Amino acid sequence: MIASRTCTATRPTITAGIIDAQSVRAAATVPTASRGYDGGKKVPGRKRHIVTDTLGLLLVVAVTAANIGDRDAAVGLLTWLRYLHRGITLVWAVPVFGIGSLEPRPWR
Repeated sequence: MIASRTCTATRPTITAGIIDAQSVRAAATVPTASRGYDGGKKVPGRKRHIVTDTLGLLLVVAVTAANIGDRDAAVGLLTWLRYLHRGITLVWAVPVFGIGSLEPRPWR
């Protein structure tokens, strides 16, 4: 990852990230224990929770059942992020993650 960051003339250390989630339909072969229903998007299946750096490179990924809330999944995701990338001091999130604003704001 450091090689790709230096090719773009940015600092090789990662200091900020962006957290987001996406619901995806699960195939019929996916066990029902790992599937859920996202009532907000009306999608049965799973949910991907990701944290990327400001270049869009993946830092942390978690896959949960779709009925797991974004705020609940973010707790574990941010814990792993802190463990794997100690230099991150800022994470942007949308209001669904519990920030409470209509504009994306930093999480500290």
